Amino acid sequence: MKHLLPLLFVFLACSCVRAQNYISVDKQERLTAEQIGRQLPITTEYDVVIYKVLYATVDAFGKPDTASGMLSVPDDRSLRFPMGIYMHGTVTDREAVPSRRETLERSVVNAFATNGYIMVAPDYIGLGDSDGFHPYVHAATESSAGRDLILAAQSWMDDQQVAYNDQLFITGYSQGGHAAQALHRDIQADSGSASLSVTAATHLSGPYSISDVMRRATLSEGRPTLPGYIVYTYVSYNNVYQIYDSLGQVFVQPYLDVIRQYDREEIDGEAFNASLTDLLEERQERLIDMFQDSIEQQISSDDDDSRIVQALRDNDTFDWAPEAPTLLYYCTADEQVPAENALVAAARMRELGSTSVIAQSGGDLSHGGCIPFALLTTLNLFDQYATISSTTSLGRAVDIPAFTISPNPAGAGTDLRLTGLPAGIEARYDLYDPTGRTIMHGHITDRASLTVPATVRSGVHVLRLTLSDGNFVVRRVVLR
Repeated sequence: MKHLLPLLFVFLACSCVRAQNYISVDKQERLTAEQIGRQLPITTEYDVVIYKVLYATVDAFGKPDTASGMLSVPDDRSLRFPMGIYMHGTVTDREAVPSRRETLERSVVNAFATNGYIMVAPDYIGLGDSDGFHPYVHAATESSAGRDLILAAQSWMDDQQVAYNDQLFITGYSQGGHAAQALHRDIQADSGSASLSVTAATHLSGPYSISDVMRRATLSEGRPTLPGYIVYTYVSYNNVYQIYDSLGQVFVQPYLDVIRQYDREEIDGEAFNASLTDLLEERQERLIDMFQDSIEQQISSDDDDSRIVQALRDNDTFDWAPEAPTLLYYCTADEQVPAENALVAAARMRELGSTSVIAQSGGDLSHGGCIPFALLTTLNLFDQYATISSTTSLGRAVDIPAFTISPNPAGAGTDLRLTGLPAGIEARYDLYDPTGRTIMHGHITDRASLTVPATVRSGVHVLRLTLSDGNFVVRRVVLR
């Protein structure tokens, strides 16, 4: 990244009064860019400060609840950053969530924050500090947990005078892809009342088509890699919609005892999947054989009158047309979430009139193998739209007469030599294309050269050097 806004917009900020209040925000730790870089194979730029947020939201029945989440802030108060939200994937227990230290999901959040995004990540209802059951892949509570955390974080940042702009980026992987799509949909539909607007989003390897693609996965002749997650979708919806009086009306023995143990949180997700896998192999049965015959008939026939089928349909997340740039990323060898989810979703969104949706394959990779490529693709996409501006003075234009750039004009891929700068100078540079979009940025010294990207468009570009005192030097660069 990043894109330093033209001077005209330096002082723009979101000054909206937030209806959503946080309950508490506690500092957890500060990580340097170097520390984050040792954890992840990415470019890092900013140190980050990490907080745990407790905030008010609602549970699956619309009743008030307290939820937890993570807030990760680039540690540079001189700059105004965009906001982003990461919706985490399926976790094996309620403590494996972003607000808890040393979790995998936490490192993903910090990867975006170190690159210049104020990031939040909800733990979801029923996980972290939220009591009760977790309504797994329940679109409404995934969305409300995310939206309310964004608003709570903004309220706290307003109180603490932490600068942010009005951009919002949404991403999430696996269950988080489903959650990201639900949140994106609901913010777009209700942007006026929530004062939120999506700048760009990526929905990554998510089960968007619960009632079709994932329903058919339940009926598959092959044995699923992680049967517990598909089974618990039905347990979750039974808990939310209160379809049956007991799980015994849905599942058969010996699977029923294991499912009850997981529902009561007596075993974690890892043990749940292992136990179901062992039983299926011992009995040489399919996943659908765990269900009562009457339930199997409803699922297999896609029965319009079935309350379980209606619950599946209620949690599809793709029947709308995104307006903001939207990437649906998938991998073709995904053994947990079929790639067809992304293809079905993208086709429907385009059918409804969206011209901003892109479906992109990460290739022949597994569900786990797809993750790093999906996240790097997301960061590259967001960087095309993200803006960062100064919170301090405008500075003033100054001139350094001896400063020249050569060759000028130059071609794509050319090394630009910067000469005539004062000895020992250090400055931030931003190269703007003819539309005003930043295509390069970084820091230089008095002995510097810049390589023009091979994909650069022709025309008059502007190179701006921002000096340590806030003043700046501007030169035109003609690229052809």
